[in-house]
Amino acid sequence: MARVLGVDVGTTALKMGVYESSAEGETPVLIDFYSEPYSIRTYNNGLFSDVDPDLWKQAFRNGCTSLSSDLKAVEVIGLSGTTPGLTALAADGTALYPAILMLDQRSRKQAGDIIERVGIETLLAETGNMPVAGGCSLASILWLKEHEPEVFNNAAVFGHSNTVISLWLTGRAAIDPSSASLTALYNTGRNDLTWNGPIAQQMGVPQSKLPELLPSSETAGKVGAQLAAELGFGKRPEVVIGGNDAVVAAYSLGIENPGEVLNVNGTCEISLVCLPRCIPSSAYNVRAHVIPNRWLTLYVMNAGGKAFEWFRRLFCSEMSIDEYFSSFIPEALKNWLYRPSSVRYTPYLLGSRYSQDPLTAEFAGLTEETSRDEMAAALVRGLCEYQREHLREIALEVPLDKRTFVTGGAVNPAILEAKERWTRRAEYVAVEQSSMGGAALLGFKYLFHR
Repeated sequence: MARVLGVDVGTTALKMGVYESSAEGETPVLIDFYSEPYSIRTYNNGLFSDVDPDLWKQAFRNGCTSLSSDLKAVEVIGLSGTTPGLTALAADGTALYPAILMLDQRSRKQAGDIIERVGIETLLAETGNMPVAGGCSLASILWLKEHEPEVFNNAAVFGHSNTVISLWLTGRAAIDPSSASLTALYNTGRNDLTWNGPIAQQMGVPQSKLPELLPSSETAGKVGAQLAAELGFGKRPEVVIGGNDAVVAAYSLGIENPGEVLNVNGTCEISLVCLPRCIPSSAYNVRAHVIPNRWLTLYVMNAGGKAFEWFRRLFCSEMSIDEYFSSFIPEALKNWLYRPSSVRYTPYLLGSRYSQDPLTAEFAGLTEETSRDEMAAALVRGLCEYQREHLREIALEVPLDKRTFVTGGAVNPAILEAKERWTRRAEYVAVEQSSMGGAALLGFKYLFHR
């Protein structure tokens, strides 16, 4: 019976699960689980959003302590992570600056500079994506070069969350194509494990500062002997580099046929559609899948679950989190799902990944009779309609499957009914912990093929 540790470095929490499986193709069994939240920082009027990468390492350590009795037989660690989470790292793995998250908006100028110098046609054709603040690693790197030159000069490598963990555990700085896709430095269209040298050179970023590219089911190496013993592993597990959390979630659900849809509800809300080829657009992101010859759209609302948290803090602070999600939100949707309402919510609470302008959120159509439950329903509707526009656009290129898989904490039957009414008519299939499970599946894939 093989044993793998799946690790998901999320935007606001780290999750770890120990899985067992006896053969390839068998559904792994989750035998133990650990989760630890941590705080991200959003400041400077919401323009800056980052997290201390040491919080990822400490949460991993705490998870190993909690799961200690199950770690002795672990042979592989599979990684899944939030990306971008652009981190400048010293050669020994020390973070030289907080990890700049996809919610970040500080690098609008640098994103514009990339577009102006390289050209949007070249960027879309080669990297598959339009550079935007937060959602483009190159823009964040250039911001560091301009505003934190010592950090830029002293960085041995710039990577994402799986780079941070792989360098710490194995001493090898690596990244996978699904994570590299949003760097504006990876050849996403070709997906051939190569950095785009001309763009890197043109923008003044040495390729020597970029991590090694590995397929998602390949290992960055074994955990160091001393660290493995310190963390409580009985063996020195291989660290499989894994991939972006949303893409790995899609992999865990077997999403590999063109037109299949996944809706991820976390801090951000993301819709992914499987593509038979790279179909780039300035209106959404494209990531390489963790399986060959497939790509996934990535249509992100920066404030998905974050918008629900914000609304509770401002309008329902007397409620517990459980009461808010299990009672108030379902009741608000019950009251307003099929009633006309003048209230509309524009959902850019944390800006937009697809605009160079600093978009903001707003409620409109309020009257003296407007209630907070009508506003809550409008918030849900605004988020649903935002995702609807992407699915309508992609449906012109690829016929959509009749099912939509849904994962994430901000999901309950009332929310699913709202998606069915306001996003698109489909069979909504709810699943749990798919990013962590997908990371474990990539670990088993390596284990059974090595």
